[in-house]
Amino acid sequence: MTDIDRTTAETEARRHTADLRRPTRFGDAINRYLGAAGYPDPYTAVPVIAEYPDTETTGPPAAGVIVVGVDDDPISYIAVDHAAIEAELHGWALRIVHVQRSGKDDAGERLLRRLTDRVRASNPGTPVTGRLLVGSDPAQQLLTEAGDAALLVVGHRHGATATAFGRSVADRVGRQHSGPVLVVRMPGWPVGPEWGSRPVVVAVDGSAPSRAAVEYALAEAQVRGCDVTILHLAGDGTNLAHRLDPRSAVPVHHKIISGDPVTALIEASDKAAAVVIARHGHGAVPGPLLTAASHVLPHRAHCPVFQVG
Repeated sequence: MTDIDRTTAETEARRHTADLRRPTRFGDAINRYLGAAGYPDPYTAVPVIAEYPDTETTGPPAAGVIVVGVDDDPISYIAVDHAAIEAELHGWALRIVHVQRSGKDDAGERLLRRLTDRVRASNPGTPVTGRLLVGSDPAQQLLTEAGDAALLVVGHRHGATATAFGRSVADRVGRQHSGPVLVVRMPGWPVGPEWGSRPVVVAVDGSAPSRAAVEYALAEAQVRGCDVTILHLAGDGTNLAHRLDPRSAVPVHHKIISGDPVTALIEASDKAAAVVIARHGHGAVPGPLLTAASHVLPHRAHCPVFQVG
Protein backbone atom coordinates (compact mmCIF):
# COMPACT_ATOMS: atom_id res chain seq x y z
CA MET A 1 0.00 0.00 0.00
CA THR A 2 1.38 3.41 -0.98
CA ASP A 3 1.49 6.38 1.38
CA ILE A 4 -1.37 8.05 -0.42
CA ASP A 5 -3.45 4.86 -0.34
CA ARG A 6 -2.78 4.49 3.39
CA THR A 7 -3.80 8.08 4.07
CA THR A 8 -6.91 7.62 1.95
CA ALA A 9 -7.85 4.52 3.92
CA GLU A 10 -7.39 6.37 7.21
CA THR A 11 -9.50 9.33 6.16
CA GLU A 12 -12.17 7.04 4.70
CA ALA A 13 -12.31 5.20 8.04
CA ARG A 14 -12.87 8.51 9.83
CA ARG A 15 -15.47 9.37 7.22
CA HIS A 16 -17.50 6.26 7.94
CA THR A 17 -17.47 6.91 11.69
CA ALA A 18 -19.10 10.30 11.19
CA ASP A 19 -22.58 11.21 10.13
CA LEU A 20 -22.09 12.64 6.67
CA ARG A 21 -25.59 14.09 6.74
CA ARG A 22 -24.70 16.25 9.71
CA PRO A 23 -25.49 19.95 9.25
CA THR A 24 -22.46 22.13 8.59
CA ARG A 25 -21.94 25.76 9.56
CA PHE A 26 -21.77 26.64 5.87
CA GLY A 27 -24.89 24.61 5.07
CA ASP A 28 -26.85 26.28 7.85
CA ALA A 29 -25.78 29.71 6.59
CA ILE A 30 -26.42 29.14 2.90
CA ASN A 31 -29.84 27.65 3.58
CA ARG A 32 -30.71 30.70 5.68
CA TYR A 33 -29.93 32.99 2.74
CA LEU A 34 -31.80 30.71 0.35
CA GLY A 35 -34.78 30.96 2.66
CA ALA A 36 -34.66 34.75 2.67
CA ALA A 37 -35.75 36.98 -0.20
CA GLY A 38 -35.58 35.19 -3.53
CA TYR A 39 -33.56 35.96 -6.60
CA PRO A 40 -36.06 37.58 -8.98
CA ASP A 41 -34.92 38.39 -12.50
CA PRO A 42 -35.36 41.22 -13.15
CA TYR A 43 -35.44 42.40 -9.57
CA THR A 44 -38.57 44.21 -8.61
CA ALA A 45 -38.62 47.41 -6.67
CA VAL A 46 -38.29 47.13 -2.90
CA PRO A 47 -38.91 49.76 -0.21
CA VAL A 48 -36.01 52.16 0.34
CA ILE A 49 -35.01 53.05 3.88
CA ALA A 50 -34.78 56.69 4.84
CA GLU A 51 -31.02 56.98 5.08
CA TYR A 52 -28.22 55.21 3.25
CA PRO A 53 -26.54 52.78 5.72
CA ASP A 54 -22.90 53.86 5.55
CA THR A 55 -22.02 52.79 9.08
CA GLU A 56 -21.44 49.29 10.36
CA THR A 57 -23.90 47.38 12.48
CA THR A 58 -23.19 47.32 16.18
CA GLY A 59 -21.16 44.48 17.62
CA PRO A 60 -17.60 43.51 18.50
CA PRO A 61 -14.84 44.74 16.16
CA ALA A 62 -14.22 42.39 13.25
CA ALA A 63 -10.79 40.83 12.77
CA GLY A 64 -10.82 41.35 9.00
CA VAL A 65 -12.94 42.62 6.14
CA ILE A 66 -14.39 41.07 3.00
CA VAL A 67 -14.94 43.33 0.00
CA VAL A 68 -17.56 42.34 -2.59
CA GLY A 69 -18.05 44.22 -5.85
CA VAL A 70 -21.64 44.52 -7.08
CA ASP A 71 -23.75 45.96 -9.86
CA ASP A 72 -27.42 45.57 -10.81
CA ASP A 73 -26.99 42.10 -12.32
CA PRO A 74 -28.65 39.15 -10.49
CA ILE A 75 -25.25 37.50 -9.94
CA SER A 76 -24.43 40.32 -7.50
CA TYR A 77 -27.13 39.09 -5.11
CA ILE A 78 -25.55 35.63 -5.11
CA ALA A 79 -22.06 37.08 -4.72
CA VAL A 80 -23.18 39.13 -1.72
CA ASP A 81 -24.75 36.05 -0.13
CA HIS A 82 -21.49 34.12 -0.45
CA ALA A 83 -19.43 37.07 0.77
CA ALA A 84 -21.73 37.54 3.77
CA ILE A 85 -21.49 33.85 4.66
CA GLU A 86 -17.68 34.00 4.51
CA ALA A 87 -17.79 37.05 6.79
CA GLU A 88 -20.08 35.22 9.21
CA LEU A 89 -17.96 32.06 9.30
CA HIS A 90 -14.67 33.91 9.80
CA GLY A 91 -15.97 36.65 12.10
CA TRP A 92 -15.09 39.38 9.60
CA ALA A 93 -16.87 42.54 8.46
CA LEU A 94 -18.44 42.92 5.03
CA ARG A 95 -17.99 45.90 2.70
CA ILE A 96 -20.28 46.02 -0.36
CA VAL A 97 -18.84 48.20 -3.14
CA HIS A 98 -20.56 49.59 -6.20
CA VAL A 99 -18.85 51.71 -8.85
CA GLN A 100 -20.94 53.95 -11.10
CA ARG A 101 -19.77 56.20 -13.88
CA SER A 102 -21.40 59.40 -12.61
CA GLY A 103 -22.70 60.72 -9.33
CA LYS A 104 -25.98 62.01 -10.75
CA ASP A 105 -27.91 58.72 -10.55
CA ASP A 106 -29.20 57.38 -7.22
CA ALA A 107 -29.59 53.80 -8.55
CA GLY A 108 -26.29 52.81 -6.95
CA GLU A 109 -27.46 53.92 -3.52
CA ARG A 110 -30.72 52.04 -3.91
CA LEU A 111 -28.79 48.90 -4.89
CA LEU A 112 -26.54 49.16 -1.84
CA ARG A 113 -29.54 49.67 0.43
CA ARG A 114 -31.18 46.51 -0.88
CA LEU A 115 -28.04 44.42 -0.48
CA THR A 116 -27.06 45.68 2.97
CA ASP A 117 -30.64 45.16 4.14
CA ARG A 118 -30.52 41.61 2.78
CA VAL A 119 -27.41 40.81 4.80
CA ARG A 120 -28.80 42.36 7.98
CA ALA A 121 -32.05 40.43 7.61
CA SER A 122 -30.24 37.09 7.19
CA ASN A 123 -27.59 37.63 9.86
CA PRO A 124 -27.85 40.79 11.99
CA GLY A 125 -24.53 39.98 13.68
CA THR A 126 -22.43 40.54 10.54
CA PRO A 127 -21.01 44.09 10.42
CA VAL A 128 -21.86 45.38 6.94
CA THR A 129 -21.24 48.68 5.15
CA GLY A 130 -22.00 49.96 1.66
CA ARG A 131 -19.49 51.98 -0.34
CA LEU A 132 -20.52 53.94 -3.45
CA LEU A 133 -17.66 54.96 -5.74
CA VAL A 134 -17.70 57.01 -8.93
CA GLY A 135 -15.31 56.35 -11.80
CA SER A 136 -14.74 54.85 -15.21
CA ASP A 137 -12.54 51.88 -14.21
CA PRO A 138 -14.50 49.56 -11.89
CA ALA A 139 -11.78 46.91 -11.77
CA GLN A 140 -9.05 49.31 -10.65
CA GLN A 141 -11.27 50.98 -8.10
CA LEU A 142 -12.31 47.62 -6.70
CA LEU A 143 -8.66 46.53 -6.48
CA THR A 144 -7.80 49.73 -4.63
CA GLU A 145 -10.76 49.36 -2.28
CA ALA A 146 -9.76 45.77 -1.51
CA GLY A 147 -6.18 46.60 -0.58
CA ASP A 148 -6.85 45.86 3.10
CA ALA A 149 -9.29 42.98 2.52
CA ALA A 150 -8.89 39.42 3.75
CA LEU A 151 -10.98 38.28 0.77
CA LEU A 152 -12.23 39.94 -2.42
CA VAL A 153 -15.47 38.57 -3.88
CA VAL A 154 -16.86 39.24 -7.34
CA GLY A 155 -19.67 37.68 -9.36
CA HIS A 156 -19.06 36.13 -12.77
CA ARG A 157 -21.69 36.26 -15.48
CA HIS A 158 -22.47 33.08 -17.37
CA GLY A 159 -22.68 34.63 -20.83
CA ALA A 160 -20.13 36.30 -23.05
CA THR A 161 -21.43 39.83 -22.52
CA ALA A 162 -19.89 41.72 -19.60
CA THR A 163 -20.49 45.09 -18.00
CA ALA A 164 -19.49 46.70 -14.71
CA PHE A 165 -18.66 43.77 -12.38
CA GLY A 166 -19.01 41.08 -15.05
CA ARG A 167 -16.55 38.72 -16.67
CA SER A 168 -13.84 41.25 -17.57
CA VAL A 169 -13.69 42.65 -14.02
CA ALA A 170 -13.64 39.16 -12.49
CA ASP A 171 -10.77 38.21 -14.80
CA ARG A 172 -8.79 41.31 -13.99
CA VAL A 173 -9.13 41.22 -10.22
CA GLY A 174 -8.42 37.49 -10.24
CA ARG A 175 -5.11 38.14 -11.98
CA GLN A 176 -4.03 41.33 -10.24
CA HIS A 177 -5.26 41.15 -6.64
CA SER A 178 -2.48 39.97 -4.34
CA GLY A 179 -4.83 38.35 -1.83
CA PRO A 180 -7.45 35.62 -2.10
CA VAL A 181 -10.27 36.17 -4.60
CA LEU A 182 -13.61 34.34 -4.63
CA VAL A 183 -15.22 34.27 -8.07
CA VAL A 184 -18.90 33.41 -7.66
CA ARG A 185 -20.16 31.60 -10.73
CA MET A 186 -23.39 29.73 -10.03
CA PRO A 187 -25.14 28.60 -13.25
CA GLY A 188 -27.47 26.30 -11.28
CA TRP A 189 -28.55 28.74 -8.56
CA PRO A 190 -30.62 28.48 -6.42
CA VAL A 191 -29.54 25.05 -5.20
CA GLY A 192 -31.02 22.35 -2.98
CA PRO A 193 -30.44 22.05 0.77
CA GLU A 194 -27.85 19.29 0.34
CA TRP A 195 -25.48 21.65 -1.46
CA GLY A 196 -24.13 23.05 1.81
CA SER A 197 -22.63 19.69 2.81
CA ARG A 198 -20.53 19.31 -0.34
CA PRO A 199 -16.71 19.30 -0.01
CA VAL A 200 -14.11 21.89 -0.90
CA VAL A 201 -12.06 20.60 -3.85
CA VAL A 202 -8.42 21.50 -4.56
CA ALA A 203 -5.91 20.24 -7.13
CA VAL A 204 -2.15 19.84 -6.67
CA ASP A 205 0.64 19.42 -9.20
CA GLY A 206 3.76 19.55 -7.02
CA SER A 207 4.27 23.32 -7.26
CA ALA A 208 4.58 25.61 -4.25
CA PRO A 209 1.44 27.60 -5.18
CA SER A 210 -0.64 24.43 -5.35
CA ARG A 211 0.57 23.39 -1.90
CA ALA A 212 -0.49 26.81 -0.61
CA ALA A 213 -3.88 26.19 -2.22
CA VAL A 214 -4.21 22.97 -0.23
CA GLU A 215 -3.52 24.82 3.02
CA TYR A 216 -6.17 27.39 2.10
CA ALA A 217 -8.68 24.66 1.26
CA LEU A 218 -8.06 22.95 4.62
CA ALA A 219 -8.56 26.22 6.51
CA GLU A 220 -11.73 27.02 4.57
CA ALA A 221 -13.14 23.54 5.16
CA GLN A 222 -12.44 23.83 8.86
CA VAL A 223 -14.54 26.97 9.27
CA ARG A 224 -17.27 25.52 7.04
CA GLY A 225 -17.31 22.16 8.81
CA CYS A 226 -16.97 20.16 5.59
CA ASP A 227 -14.59 17.70 3.92
CA VAL A 228 -11.72 18.40 1.52
CA THR A 229 -11.11 16.45 -1.69
CA ILE A 230 -7.55 16.72 -3.02
CA LEU A 231 -7.07 15.92 -6.68
CA HIS A 232 -3.53 14.75 -7.40
CA LEU A 233 -2.44 15.05 -11.00
CA ALA A 234 -0.85 11.79 -12.12
CA GLY A 235 2.93 12.04 -12.01
CA ASP A 236 2.99 15.27 -10.02
CA GLY A 237 5.56 13.82 -7.61
CA THR A 238 3.80 15.07 -4.47
CA ASN A 239 3.65 13.14 -1.24
CA LEU A 240 1.04 14.99 0.74
CA ALA A 241 0.37 11.95 2.87
CA HIS A 242 3.36 12.91 5.01
CA ARG A 243 2.37 16.58 5.20
CA LEU A 244 -1.22 16.10 6.34
CA ASP A 245 -1.86 15.55 10.03
CA PRO A 246 -4.01 12.38 10.34
CA ARG A 247 -5.46 13.85 13.53
CA SER A 248 -6.88 16.80 11.63
CA ALA A 249 -10.51 17.57 12.30
CA VAL A 250 -10.99 18.07 8.55
CA PRO A 251 -11.73 14.80 6.72
CA VAL A 252 -9.47 14.62 3.65
CA HIS A 253 -10.08 12.44 0.60
CA HIS A 254 -7.43 11.88 -2.08
CA LYS A 255 -8.02 11.13 -5.73
CA ILE A 256 -5.47 10.67 -8.51
CA ILE A 257 -6.57 12.07 -11.84
CA SER A 258 -5.03 11.67 -15.26
CA GLY A 259 -5.59 13.34 -18.58
CA ASP A 260 -6.71 16.94 -18.90
CA PRO A 261 -6.75 18.59 -15.43
CA VAL A 262 -9.15 21.29 -16.62
CA THR A 263 -11.76 18.72 -17.57
CA ALA A 264 -11.25 16.85 -14.29
CA LEU A 265 -11.65 20.01 -12.23
CA ILE A 266 -14.75 21.13 -14.08
CA GLU A 267 -16.31 17.70 -13.50
CA ALA A 268 -15.32 17.79 -9.80
CA SER A 269 -16.80 21.28 -9.42
CA ASP A 270 -20.22 19.86 -10.25
CA LYS A 271 -20.16 18.02 -6.91
CA ALA A 272 -18.30 20.65 -4.86
CA ALA A 273 -19.37 23.64 -2.78
CA ALA A 274 -16.18 25.45 -3.82
CA VAL A 275 -12.94 24.83 -5.69
CA VAL A 276 -9.57 26.28 -4.67
CA ILE A 277 -7.04 26.91 -7.43
CA ALA A 278 -3.55 28.42 -7.32
CA ARG A 279 -3.41 31.75 -9.10
CA HIS A 280 -1.18 32.28 -12.13
CA GLY A 281 0.91 35.37 -11.43
CA HIS A 282 2.63 37.35 -8.67
CA GLY A 283 6.04 35.77 -9.27
CA ALA A 284 5.41 32.17 -8.18
CA VAL A 285 3.21 30.32 -10.66
CA PRO A 286 1.49 26.95 -10.60
CA GLY A 287 3.19 24.09 -12.38
CA PRO A 288 2.48 23.67 -16.09
CA LEU A 289 -0.30 21.17 -15.49
CA LEU A 290 -2.42 23.65 -13.52
CA THR A 291 -1.55 26.90 -15.29
CA ALA A 292 -4.33 26.42 -17.84
CA ALA A 293 -6.79 25.45 -15.11
CA SER A 294 -6.08 28.66 -13.20
CA HIS A 295 -7.24 30.64 -16.24
CA VAL A 296 -10.18 28.51 -17.36
CA LEU A 297 -11.81 27.31 -14.15
CA PRO A 298 -13.32 30.66 -13.03
CA HIS A 299 -15.20 30.75 -16.37
CA ARG A 300 -16.45 27.17 -16.49
CA ALA A 301 -16.77 25.80 -12.95
CA HIS A 302 -20.17 24.81 -11.61
CA CYS A 303 -19.47 26.35 -8.20
CA PRO A 304 -17.58 29.33 -6.73
CA VAL A 305 -13.81 29.35 -7.21
CA PHE A 306 -11.20 30.62 -4.74
CA GLN A 307 -8.06 31.94 -6.46
CA VAL A 308 -5.12 32.03 -4.06
CA GLY A 309 -1.35 32.51 -4.12
